[in-house]
Amino acid sequence: MPVWHWRTFPVYMAFSVGGFLGLYMGILAGATGGDSSFTMVVFVFWALLLGFGLSRLVSAWMISHGWSRPRPKKKKK
Repeated sequence: MPVWHWRTFPVYMAFSVGGFLGLYMGILAGATGGDSSFTMVVFVFWALLLGFGLSRLVSAWMISHGWSRPRPKKKKK
């Protein structure tokens, strides 16, 4: 069995996509109890996690296709 590192991007992305889709399907099925403020807070939380993951994917894709360049590393003093 390969060594699995739990703090990697694929694990983060799977976690955020799964949480977002699970909550969204629960809202569509009516399992969350309607328009509560708690549901909105949890939905925003999962949407932010998904957005951060997607921004990392898009940034890496843009760099790989030459649309942008990575920032140069700052020199340590």
